[in-house]
Amino acid sequence: MANPTPEGIVEAVIVPAANKGLLVGAATGVVGWLSQVNWIGLSGVGIAVLGLLINLYFQIRKDRREAEAIAATARREDAESAARIKALLDKCDI
Repeated sequence: MANPTPEGIVEAVIVPAANKGLLVGAATGVVGWLSQVNWIGLSGVGIAVLGLLINLYFQIRKDRREAEAIAATARREDAESAARIKALLDKCDI
């Protein structure tokens, strides 16, 4: 198995924590709303929003990495195709 990058380690730790924070914040907001204690409800909403923002940040990073990987694969395949075509043309003496 390849050594994981520091970015991957950070994401593996932060993303699950942000997901749990989002759920805990939402639950706290509901409990605060039901008990009509404003500061509990507001803090729950704040925690949920913070978890959502962290999730969005890491999802955008993941999408960019995947797009770069797809583009690199396409470039590699194009180069291989051009090399095969050139080899066939050279073989046919055209």
